[in-house]
Parts: sequence; structure tokens; C-alpha cells
Amino acid sequence: MRKFFVLFLFIATVSCCVSAQNPADTLNKLDQKGQKQGYWKKYNGDTLKYEGRFEHGVPVGKFIYYYVDGSVKSETTYSDLGKTAYTVMYFPNGEKLSEGKFINQQRDGLWKTYDGYDNVVAEVEFKNGQKWGLSKRYYDNGQVLEVAHYINGWLDGQFVQYFPDSIPKMKGTYANTKRNGVWAFYHGNGMVYVTGKYVDGIREGDWVTYDDAGKIIVREKIVHGEVVSREVFQKDKDPVELNKKDSQLDIENRGKTSTDNGIGDPNYDMY
Repeated sequence: MRKFFVLFLFIATVSCCVSAQNPADTLNKLDQKGQKQGYWKKYNGDTLKYEGRFEHGVPVGKFIYYYVDGSVKSETTYSDLGKTAYTVMYFPNGEKLSEGKFINQQRDGLWKTYDGYDNVVAEVEFKNGQKWGLSKRYYDNGQVLEVAHYINGWLDGQFVQYFPDSIPKMKGTYANTKRNGVWAFYHGNGMVYVTGKYVDGIREGDWVTYDDAGKIIVREKIVHGEVVSREVFQKDKDPVELNKKDSQLDIENRGKTSTDNGIGDPNYDMY
């Protein structure tokens, strides 16, 4: 009788455990076509890389990606049969780094980048994985640093940079990522510093330099980027006389925008 009772108890226990197990929750399962099915956890060695649920090879719902130390690297929510993925990326300390949408694994729509203290430092519009539309960068105090426009990844359209107090630093227009048309560079008090015209990124025509009171310092005639004549009105303030090398670098380098948007990419190697 005792042996029969022990055997009955063992069978009942096993049956209970088996019936409680949900096959859909089995980790790292493949369907009949060899596609990922159900909940998956992928490891690199002993380190968890990501976890999330698949339906016949298609990621569904929320996926979490991890840094090597185990902290969350990004959280991605998939929809539209895995074609659309809204992603929030994090610094290793847990603060938000960037967020935006992917369509077919390419950035699309508005992406925001943060400084690690929940302050937005950049807002960039994307289309088909390329910068396309309005782009803004911000100072730490929240004031606008730069407003630019892109077409298919190239600077194209009005471009403005500002000093931290919102006074314009420079204004102009890009065409196919080259400066074109009239550009103006400003003193910190808002007065024009230098103004002139670009043609396909090369200075052309009359260029005039002013002091911070609006008085002309020098007028230059430029042909294909080369100065052919100069008329100096205030020799003691002439940039060429003050610093022949650095003055030109200052003008040419003003307003150069970074091509690094600091957004980064999530991992898609689970496919």
C-alpha cells in the first residue's frame, strides 16, 4: 500500500508540473519553418544581449537590449509586422540618450537626442534613414544653437546659428551642402561682422568687414575665392593685419555643423 501511494504521488506531481507549463513561453523556441517563435533571450557568452517575443520570426511588442554590464541599452517596441520600431536608447547610467522611430530599420520622422540630464540637445527629422527636413541643436540652457534644413542627408536651405543669448551668429543658405548666396556673420552684439556672397561654396564678389559699431573696416573684391583688391578703412582693426592666418579660418569655420547626430543604432542582428 505504501509503495502504491508513493508511486501515485510522484505521477500526480509530474502531471501537475507538465500541465502548468505553457509551451508558448518556452525560451528560444523555433516553429516548424525554423523561425523564432515565442519568448527569446539572446546571449553573448554569459551576457544577455536582448530579450523579446517573436511570432514566426517577426519581433512583436517590446524588446529590451542590454549593455555588457547588464544595464539597459535600449527599449524598442515593434509594430506593423516588425516594420516599425519605436526606440528609446539610454546612456549606461540609465539616463535617456535618444528616441525615435525606425521604419524598415531606417530612421524616420523626428528623432531627439538628450544630454544625459533629460535636456534635449538635438531634434532631427529623418526620411529613409537620411536627415530630411528641419534640424535643430540646442545649448545646455535650452536656447537654440542652430537651425538647419536637409534634403536626402545634404544641407539644403536656410541655415542659422545663434550665440547662447539667442543673438544670430551667422545666417545663410546651403544648396547641395555648399554655401550659396549672401551670407552674414555677426558680432556678439548683433551687428554684422562680415557679409558677402558664396557661389557653390566659394566666396565671390564684394565682401565687407565691419566693427561692432557698424563702421566698415575693409572691403574686398573676390574672384573665385581669391582676393583681387582690398580697400582698408580702419587699418588698426583690419583682420588681415591683426592675424592673417586666423582671421580667415575664423570666417570659414563659423557655422560648420556636426555630421554626428549622436543617436546611434539599436541591434537588428536577431533576424
